[in-house]
Amino acid sequence: MIIRVRRKLGFGLVVSLLVFLLTSGCTTEKTIKVGIENNFRPFTFTEGGENKGFEVELWQAIAQKANIKYELVPMENGELSKSIKSGEVDLAISGMTITNARKNNLEYSNPYFQTGLVILTSSDNVVIKGKEDLAQKVVATQNGTTAYNYASEIQGVKIRSYPNISDAYDELKKKNVDAVIFDERNVNDFSQNTAEGKVKIVGELLSKESYVVVANKRNKYIGRVNQAIEAVSKDGTYEALYTKWFGAKPEIMPDKLKDQLEQDKEHET
Repeated sequence: MIIRVRRKLGFGLVVSLLVFLLTSGCTTEKTIKVGIENNFRPFTFTEGGENKGFEVELWQAIAQKANIKYELVPMENGELSKSIKSGEVDLAISGMTITNARKNNLEYSNPYFQTGLVILTSSDNVVIKGKEDLAQKVVATQNGTTAYNYASEIQGVKIRSYPNISDAYDELKKKNVDAVIFDERNVNDFSQNTAEGKVKIVGELLSKESYVVVANKRNKYIGRVNQAIEAVSKDGTYEALYTKWFGAKPEIMPDKLKDQLEQDKEHET
């Protein structure tokens, strides 16, 4: 009888220990590092030591839904992909396009924002009216972006690239370059708030792009991020944040962007 009791007690202790280890492991969530660009208005930027922007607030909502503890790590755009690959950050959300994610062999979430590239030139420039007028002109943009890739494919264009897009804008204001090609929303923000009436957007939208959350391959977060993007889209959070930062309701919601992406993949195959 004593032996049986001891065996039962021993077995009970083992079970209790296993339950403790499993439950404690499930409730302990490490704080991950999320990279953002430090000067990409109105999406992610640092002002007075505080991280601000549409994507900053969207990520807050996504992380809350996904139960992800995080720390934002501001950096220059050119460091984002490198920091993901090196493991310095676990995720990045800062105007990261599907094109760049594929180019850098990174995993990406479902798209949550649609934008495109536009041409910005001096307000008194009467020559540049669209893409076809950029031959033999000096065009500024940011290093390592889809805007740089796009500008590089325009025949006859002379490109000047900068690590920070604000440097390209400054050069345009000084008329040291003829035009800037960059993200439509960022260009609008600069034009309306900083340009002092010295610039104008010309021509049509050059391309359509979708922004995504980016991570290394075989990570454990993108699935949860996708579920959270869907949740904030359905409960009104996404629309409220979009309206706050862009002054109007979104023309296309993330679920529609996801459908477009899946259709594009089918056409590619």
